[in-house]
Amino acid sequence: MGRTARRRRQRATCTSLRPMAVGRPCTDLTWTKFRSWCKEQGLPKTRLTLAYFPDTFRGMMATRDIGPGEDVVRIPERLLITASKAKRAMLARAAAGKTTQPDRWDLSEHQSLTYWVYAEAELQARSKWHGYISSLPRDFASIPLFVLSGRSPSGTIDMDSSGCVQWVIAHLPHALRQRVSEQQARLFGDWSLTCSFSAAFGLQPVSNWRLYVWSWLVVSTRCIHLGRQSSSARHTQTTGASCLRDAHSISSQDNITLAPMLDLLNHNEHASISTLFDADSREFVIKTDVPFKAGQEVFISYGPHDNLFLLAEYGFVLGRNPFQHLELDHAADLWVTAAKARMQGLRRVAPACPASIGTLVDMLKQRGLWGDFALLPGDTEPPYRLQSALRLLLAVEQQGIPLKRAVAQWERWRRGEPEGAESGALDLATSNWVRAACQGLLSVSARMLDDTGNMGHKALGGLGDGGPSAFLVHCIHTVWLEINTIAACHCS
Repeated sequence: MGRTARRRRQRATCTSLRPMAVGRPCTDLTWTKFRSWCKEQGLPKTRLTLAYFPDTFRGMMATRDIGPGEDVVRIPERLLITASKAKRAMLARAAAGKTTQPDRWDLSEHQSLTYWVYAEAELQARSKWHGYISSLPRDFASIPLFVLSGRSPSGTIDMDSSGCVQWVIAHLPHALRQRVSEQQARLFGDWSLTCSFSAAFGLQPVSNWRLYVWSWLVVSTRCIHLGRQSSSARHTQTTGASCLRDAHSISSQDNITLAPMLDLLNHNEHASISTLFDADSREFVIKTDVPFKAGQEVFISYGPHDNLFLLAEYGFVLGRNPFQHLELDHAADLWVTAAKARMQGLRRVAPACPASIGTLVDMLKQRGLWGDFALLPGDTEPPYRLQSALRLLLAVEQQGIPLKRAVAQWERWRRGEPEGAESGALDLATSNWVRAACQGLLSVSARMLDDTGNMGHKALGGLGDGGPSAFLVHCIHTVWLEINTIAACHCS
């Protein structure tokens, strides 16, 4: 992964921040109420306002020029919502209700914040945080997990007869579907633990699955890291008892936080910012390293992520993502299964047998060389991890080299030593494997592009439950277009 990650970072740094469109200030009632709430809570006046933009729909616009090194936004400590503060709020509520105080807090930061959002959302207008909670998205219809998580608690993604659900499942790339399945398992685990914990100590019960899913995604999509480790010396004194002066103080154990106003900033892969917690003013501060003109959208960066990650975690994709790559893990798994079946069908006992393939895969896993087979658009040869796996497996499966000799030859290749007469044949076999895998993905992606491209609003509505959102369909289409483009580059 190290070499691949470095190449992705190098690719990303070659592009500068593109010119931004001028936004149209937002005047809707929800935003107006939220601004009034922020003012009541003492949020310092910012150089930002919510606006509509042609590319990102809605984001934060600079109301005047912001120069490099200047503050983008400052959020007072009392408005930061961290796990320690959520815990204190929930315990205070339990004490007011004269329930038993738990002798331990078993919830993680993410679980604690999800529980807090859930509890405040249930209170509705009775919550002092209602101004913030009501400003959050009503749903997360462009995030696959929100669509597939079902109407009742489950550790697996919803596989019911809903046409909308079936369409989304059928059109997600395998890597994305696998990621969503892992999210669902974590979501259900968090739900189960929170239900048990709240019931054991008589805390506010958790019973509404769909509200919990929404709360979980609020935390997943809108939390930011406090970033104290990158602050200067005079801004790092945030540990110890001084941080716990009152109910509004954050703890030295807090790593993530919800931050009203700040979570309206959209992502741009080229944004350059720095974050710190100012121990003197007790504020979380974001500074920009690049200038923004009045009227431009102000961005932060969520990190160097490809579109599969962005769609699964945040519900959007980038049209030109510098971190795009083609995942071949699933193609490798399918090939291993097929190779075992071929060898079994040939009843080949020597020099290799189906068990040999499994043995080699296990060896690659033990050495950390199985998986994360990422093929970049500009690659002129298969990346090291993929070459390493293929040269070993193809030596046995296609070249018929005995297992021990294949491993010894492979070790010489890894050390850069001469391999022997089979070296050229393995180079060709590896290239042919990559080409065949890309041709398969090219065929699948062409079919998916046809489906998603022709899916109009009328057809979506006919799938039941209103169908998947048009934006989710657009995102899935963009991901398949990316797969198709990269696969085509490596088929010639």
